[in-house]
Amino acid sequence: MGKADSPEASKAVDLDFTGVFKVADLKIEPPPPPPRRIPQDILIGARSLAEDNYFVNLARPRAKRSVDPAKTTILIVEDDLPTLNMLDLLLTRAAGYQTRRAHDVQTFVQAMQKMPLVDAVLLDLSLPGKVSGFKILAKIRSHPSIRNLPVIILSGHSSPEYLLQGLSLGADAYLSKPAKSSAVFEALKAVLGG
Repeated sequence: MGKADSPEASKAVDLDFTGVFKVADLKIEPPPPPPRRIPQDILIGARSLAEDNYFVNLARPRAKRSVDPAKTTILIVEDDLPTLNMLDLLLTRAAGYQTRRAHDVQTFVQAMQKMPLVDAVLLDLSLPGKVSGFKILAKIRSHPSIRNLPVIILSGHSSPEYLLQGLSLGADAYLSKPAKSSAVFEALKAVLGG
């Protein structure tokens, strides 16, 4: 049995296209302790989540561009099948986007390895196997080829602590579940630069 056939190699996942890391690297760690004082902009963002279902991180730079949904691919990462199906229908039929779907870290990696690369990621925080969406976001932001990929967190967790962690890791926007279709469309338009 060669090195590539070893049990250790079969657990490795190539997300960064140049190096290998293990799925175990994406397991949830205890959340960092909340800051002693939540910054004012995060509190404003938390209020926006409560009122409008979404908050866009205006601090992250994005290029202005014309967005043609028919030529724009969104990767939906969601472990709840009815929610995944609803988001897929919403994005394809109501808005005309192309989509890829992932329900766990393995299907996420497979979707990211397909060419051409996706234009944005709609990312749930809780995935099967206790995979953390925060870890996936951190991995995306640390990769030189995809670090500027727009990422929208879609989560049932809308507390200021979760919002702070998502934005500090580089999320472009944060949607709270259940998300209104208008919030999904507005967040996508904002993060895609349209």
